[in-house]
Amino acid sequence: MKRLGMLLACVLCLAVWGCGGSSETGNGGGNGEGNGGGDGGKQASNGDGAKAPIKVVAFDEDDETLQAILDGECYGTVAQQPYMYGYESVKLLVELAKGNEKAIPEGEFLNLPVSKITGAEVSDFWAKKKEYLAAGEGEAEQKEGRDTVAFITNGVDPFWTIAAAGAKAAARELDVNVALRFPPDGVEDQNRMLQTLLVQEEVSGVAVSPIDPGNQTEILNKLGEAKNYITHDSDAPETNRKAYIGVLNYEAGRSCGQLVKEAMPEGGTVMIFVGRLGQLNAEQRRQGVIDELLDRDFDPTRRDPVDAPIKGEKYTILGTMTDNFDKVKAKQNAQDAIAANPDLGCMVGLFAYNPPVCLQAVRDANREVKPQ
Repeated sequence: MKRLGMLLACVLCLAVWGCGGSSETGNGGGNGEGNGGGDGGKQASNGDGAKAPIKVVAFDEDDETLQAILDGECYGTVAQQPYMYGYESVKLLVELAKGNEKAIPEGEFLNLPVSKITGAEVSDFWAKKKEYLAAGEGEAEQKEGRDTVAFITNGVDPFWTIAAAGAKAAARELDVNVALRFPPDGVEDQNRMLQTLLVQEEVSGVAVSPIDPGNQTEILNKLGEAKNYITHDSDAPETNRKAYIGVLNYEAGRSCGQLVKEAMPEGGTVMIFVGRLGQLNAEQRRQGVIDELLDRDFDPTRRDPVDAPIKGEKYTILGTMTDNFDKVKAKQNAQDAIAANPDLGCMVGLFAYNPPVCLQAVRDANREVKPQ
């Protein structure tokens, strides 16, 4: 009997140990430690073993983002007015070509405010976007004998398709030629385009979104000495540009942070995704998101480190992942963030193409928000 009792005790211990080992291995990973660390695993589970949905908050108005808002998968987006960037840039350059310096906006800044778009606003907003795109359909018509102005973006992106529509619409309305330039390979490509425009006598003015203004001062100032030069979307305030057309990007970032608070009021971990941080608009947007989530005072000059978690009372910003406008890299960043951080609560995409790849990565991980 004593041998039988000992044998039964051993079997029981093995069974208990085996069940515990099976549970720990099969639930997708312990306490949810990753870049988010700590007890974030509590947030990563719905209580039934399934991982909690990851909220997505966006910037700009890519069609996939708008559809996801309509479907309930994306909480909302902060929308700029890219159509008006193009339209107002061409309009101002035309006035400057006439010698009308009074057309320069007060403070050398034309503010085109952002809007927060959630499920209640998305249908009307999307319809307006389609109207804008229709107004700019077709190629930009070039005619001899007309003044020419140039509109240069900071990359290739759906956002710039809308801006180009505005530039073309204004050019038709004002009877001028507009040269559209979309640098695909970063600052060197943009500088090459600027150098070419600099020596083209028929071009009276240039509107540009500088990619790296701190390292483009020389060429931008040369441009300003030879042409009517303005910035749009991202500013270069240390150069001799005549005006900036865009938004208050730090405030826009804080609006994005407000959407995160609405989407995840209980707090949690957040990862930020953006094309690059060399340009001023991206830096200010990112900082605005962080400062809003940490309930800090208003300071557009503040800069937090990129590669270290930033912890507040309710929200932890795990980091900021950049992709240099590489869509494949952007998707990989989103996938890596989910894999490394089981407790990830919200993904924030700050360039137009970032939210769609975040949404796809969330779906691939079966962590999307299910429509109610």
